[in-house]
Amino acid sequence: MRSCIGTLIASLAMAAGCQTVTDEAVPAVLADDAPETMDRLKAGLAEAVGRANIELGAGDPTQTSTITILPPAPSPLETASVAMPTPFRLMMRGDTCMAVHGETGEEFAMDLPCTPVSD
Repeated sequence: MRSCIGTLIASLAMAAGCQTVTDEAVPAVLADDAPETMDRLKAGLAEAVGRANIELGAGDPTQTSTITILPPAPSPLETASVAMPTPFRLMMRGDTCMAVHGETGEEFAMDLPCTPVSD
């Protein structure tokens, strides 16, 4: 009986060593800056942060994988805001373009034309 258990454990250990690793995520940029693509980018990021409308920070998502979402403007009753921009990074895992939250690491699949880059 003991030899059967030992064989079972050894078999499980070898099987675990043969598992395939999921695709590594690689940095990506948008394949184009068409208005429809930019609208889809903004809609996907707005959903990711739970806001109806967002404004992107400086930078060209067709040139760099880093994207920032500017904080909402202060209300008329506020004189200043301590809100900070929200960073994201465009990544590809296989053929899927994703926005990865820069602080939490949460991944959001995006319906966007992306191209992998090495930056």
